Amino acid sequence: MNSQLRCLVIDDDPLICDLIKHFCTKIPQVLYCISAGTGRDGLQVLSSQEINLIFLDYNLPDMKGEYLLELKRNKVPVIMVTSESEFAVKSYDYDDVLDFLVKPLSYERFYKAVSRTFNESLSASTTSETIITNPEFIFIKDGTKKVKVNFEDLLFLKSEGNYISFVTKEKSTLSLMTSKEIEDKLPTYFRRVHRSYIVNLKKVDSVSSEELSISKYNIPISQKHRKEVLDYIGDSENL
Repeated sequence: MNSQLRCLVIDDDPLICDLIKHFCTKIPQVLYCISAGTGRDGLQVLSSQEINLIFLDYNLPDMKGEYLLELKRNKVPVIMVTSESEFAVKSYDYDDVLDFLVKPLSYERFYKAVSRTFNESLSASTTSETIITNPEFIFIKDGTKKVKVNFEDLLFLKSEGNYISFVTKEKSTLSLMTSKEIEDKLPTYFRRVHRSYIVNLKKVDSVSSEELSISKYNIPISQKHRKEVLDYIGDSENL
């Protein structure tokens, strides 16, 4: 599969088409997304140009989405888009269906479904399009390139919506991923101190019961994570 996705939405609802196109613009791995309002038009697009991922409505004006799955001649992966959740189980009878989205759509669920497209294209190794790690550094996706970040240089990571900001003394790099994707890949001296923050405890300059300081940054400590952080530092009884 190419490094960037060429997507096709086959749906007769222009609002759904526009929403999916908008979601696609937020994912760096998507090169473009076009739409077709009928199954017939969708099949014509598939026969005339390269498409790497299809978002397919179950109820099309000229045919059912499952019928289009039987008609299409290539193995382009499909994410079903439907308001009929009962089709979800049946959809997995088709080898090309990677996932399904139930209307109304949310970006978080949409991104998870699209991410499966990249996972399916990988070899048996655990290397992903977004994150490449070893014990000393991490490569993260920054737009169209991968950027190396040394763990020792990282001050902290901050969740910003569907992105993670990797902060060092020199710069901050924003990458499209969730904190759950990265948390297990970090060395043990990284600890979550807040819903939005994971910090390098080696870089902590000072700590109180409510916040810690790293370089020029003051980072809140949530009550949920306070004891774990202070126990790690070895000062839980004095704060």
